Amino acid sequence: MLSDLTDELIWPRILRAPALAIAPNRLLSGCLGVFLIALILNIYNWLRSISNPRDAFSQADLIAPTISQRFEGIMQAIITLDAHAFAGQIELAIMALRNSVMNNLVLTLLLGIPIIVVIALVGGAISRSVAFEFAQGRFASREETVHFTLQRSRQYIYALIAPILFASALMFIIALGGLLLSFPVLDILGGILYPIALILGAIATIVLVLHVVASPMIIPALSIEGTDAFDAIQRCYAYVIGRPIRYFAYAILLSIVGFLAASVFTMIIGLSMEMTDWSLNFFFSHSIESALTGEGDLGATKSLAHSAIEAFRGVLRILIAGYFVSLFYTSGTLLYLAIRRICDGQGITEIWEPVEEA
Repeated sequence: MLSDLTDELIWPRILRAPALAIAPNRLLSGCLGVFLIALILNIYNWLRSISNPRDAFSQADLIAPTISQRFEGIMQAIITLDAHAFAGQIELAIMALRNSVMNNLVLTLLLGIPIIVVIALVGGAISRSVAFEFAQGRFASREETVHFTLQRSRQYIYALIAPILFASALMFIIALGGLLLSFPVLDILGGILYPIALILGAIATIVLVLHVVASPMIIPALSIEGTDAFDAIQRCYAYVIGRPIRYFAYAILLSIVGFLAASVFTMIIGLSMEMTDWSLNFFFSHSIESALTGEGDLGATKSLAHSAIEAFRGVLRILIAGYFVSLFYTSGTLLYLAIRRICDGQGITEIWEPVEEA
């Protein structure tokens, strides 16, 4: 039997990620996360236009689109499965985020906090739910997912931002040391201390690189283990350093499987929309086409009809993006369980559960 050959293997079991990610509760959680982040970014743009009304439509904004526009570009690249466009949109999003922090520091920080909270809570709930179904073959209750995630919300948030804050602190120290180079005589001391700045820069770089590479496992680690944020970060970093080849092999395998699953999911949604529009316009009419496309002479009712149609199309686009979110955290959870089994020898069925007091 094929099962006799694969029961003791880990990699065939992590191929369940696409199927686990499409579960209604996880798909809904991913869609909710996408919707909330998009809403926060739109609020950011609105507040930005109020705080800087003269610059709201300046040439700088035309050249460097806002963060929400970059977010929409990323979603469009995901929907169309355009890897080149996705990489370009990510790069532009990072630049837009950097410019936003420099130009609107307080506003960006105020709205960045709720985005981090959304990412942490959505990822925690999905990871906890996946861990129970994958490891123990049962569906987790609301107390085991939502309540558990809310109770440990601070740890999820700390795990996401602590390494970034640490690296930022090191870079700030380097920046303070750089002031020595601005003054005569002291610039000699600044040159002598340059090796220290290099060491601090190397530490900051290593921390950030490890954080990015291990990021798929950090939220799942907190959902599976009864540890704090520092221990979860340390554990994930150690797994990456300890078994890098196995880690990247599993990560690449999950990425390939996820890409294929996302392609099929996106294709089905896209074909469903096209089939629906074709059927609606089977008895060809300019009036029907105008309602579907929003082009041509639209009256008051046709405009409302087109708006309703676009709203439902937007729901389907959120559904696609929500599946990507669910797939990311599902894959990260399976990746963590597999690497933990290899590095620490713990069984994939071992999940920490809080002890209820009698």
